[in-house]
Amino acid sequence: MVCAMIYQGELVGNVALMNIDNDLKVGEICYWISQTYQGKGIITRSVSKMIDVSFTEFDLDKIRIKACVENTPSRQVCERLNMLLEGITPKHENLHGIMVAHAVYGLSKKEQ
Repeated sequence: MVCAMIYQGELVGNVALMNIDNDLKVGEICYWISQTYQGKGIITRSVSKMIDVSFTEFDLDKIRIKACVENTPSRQVCERLNMLLEGITPKHENLHGIMVAHAVYGLSKKEQ
């Protein structure tokens, strides 16, 4: 499920629930926002809503978010939402020819 983020009538980014494993009842949330609109709390509010939808409408038990280790703002979103750092996966993504590690955050329905 991919949702547009609209801010003051402007399309500014998206948030998605993907990679759902119905057997484990786990899903992953991904997001992107235009640089112009970063730092306004839009991502935190959007991800919080997607977490609620994941637990209530999709009946998932756990949500994960993966963020580049060096992406401090994205990692701060996870921490603001009380997600736990579950680990670091080295060489997780090829970002413009550079292999980067990802921080993997998780939140269980019961921890919310």
